[in-house]
Amino acid sequence: MGKTQLLQEIDSFIEENENDILSDMAELVSKRSVRGPAEDGAPFGPGPRSALDAGLAIAKRLGLLVNDGDGYVGWADIPGKGKEYIGVIAHLDVVPEGDGWNSDPYVLTERDGWLIGRGISDNKGAAVVSLYAAAFLARAGKPLNYGIRVMMGCDEECGMHDVTYYLSRNPEPIFCFTPDVDFPVSIGEKGIHSGGVFVSAPVFTTISSFSAGIATNAIPGRASCVLSAPGMSGKKFKETEGIAVLPRDDGSFLIEARGIGGHAAHPDGKVNAIGILTDFLLDNEIGGADERLFLELLRKIHSNAYGEGLGIACTGESLGRLTSIGGVISQEGGVLRQDMNIRYPECVTGGDITKALSKIAAEHNARFEEGEITEPFYISPDFPAIKVLLSAYREISGHAAEPYTMFGGTYARHFKNAVGFGPGDDFTPRPSFVASDHAPNEASYFPSLKEALKIFILALWRLQELSPEELGR
Repeated sequence: MGKTQLLQEIDSFIEENENDILSDMAELVSKRSVRGPAEDGAPFGPGPRSALDAGLAIAKRLGLLVNDGDGYVGWADIPGKGKEYIGVIAHLDVVPEGDGWNSDPYVLTERDGWLIGRGISDNKGAAVVSLYAAAFLARAGKPLNYGIRVMMGCDEECGMHDVTYYLSRNPEPIFCFTPDVDFPVSIGEKGIHSGGVFVSAPVFTTISSFSAGIATNAIPGRASCVLSAPGMSGKKFKETEGIAVLPRDDGSFLIEARGIGGHAAHPDGKVNAIGILTDFLLDNEIGGADERLFLELLRKIHSNAYGEGLGIACTGESLGRLTSIGGVISQEGGVLRQDMNIRYPECVTGGDITKALSKIAAEHNARFEEGEITEPFYISPDFPAIKVLLSAYREISGHAAEPYTMFGGTYARHFKNAVGFGPGDDFTPRPSFVASDHAPNEASYFPSLKEALKIFILALWRLQELSPEELGR
């Protein structure tokens, strides 16, 4: 099939299936696929399992061969000539919806071409696009040198234990991309130090509760605490932007802070509400000496999103600047726990970060607990498969963009030979009524998703023409 005919057939396919694509995206968004308690066949809870069942039903209707992968990573296949396959892996789990939505987060809402709903951008819209890309190749009857497998994971947001399970039981794809990034091609990712927590030692006597955050990898847009020590009644507080002081009948105060939430990997333009609340408490001399010592530690954590207050700031030549945010914070009794999410480049190691955070925690009568650490990765832009992806994007979009590295963490880091590839679009201005991943009013632009489908089809078509040596590094 010639290039002109191929592009015409892709356009016809997208036009014919537009309504079904929208309907399938709405079906996936309707599933509240937040991780929950494990059940039989649902290792990450009934929510992710319901989304996986919906995704597999879409794949089966499109004529693809399906497997539920024991509820960890399900997949849809098109067989090739041999056992080697090209993988596409999206995820169907989402972070909790949180507050601040202008519409039901689990009802896909359209406004001026924008689709709004939890997970439409991260990553359910891309999952549907990937399934339809595979369906086009299946219907085109093109003999495939390599099978195509569209994988749908259920635990990307909470540690990626799903893909670890998958790879322990299935062969690696010869090449793989995850549609969980912006175009054109992400060829490297920072390491993630995501399990670290600060835990306070002293008993809190003034701050009786402190809470914020919906996920460890999300910047909290709201935070609150209750001040309930004797003698607090009638206290005057300094007026502070972003802070509301609400007296309660029992003489205590509910203090609420409002910032600008978003994904931990993209802190620019965001304001962590925990930092606002911490500064307010310190500026108003709240708490005893032990409480204030721990609040000073929180102030260092939240002084900026680049680790400067913690002494871990650095910038790598390939992967850019380290980022560091405090996500979920919770208080149980006299113990206050602050979860951390640090994205680090090649100029520092996970061990270096653990050492630095342990030291600064100890200086504030607290302790640091190391969690999961994943190291950074980087692939040369000269790799032939990356050139194919890049050329498909440039040809369809008309943008002469270059490969890049990113702050976020995707499934790509778990495969020997994988990159991030779309479908995000940086060239379409976002109106004020929509937001990015992990934030309320998360949205994707439907015309961009349709263009991404065309790019995916062309890329998968041309990847078939590469030799095994060109696909596998």
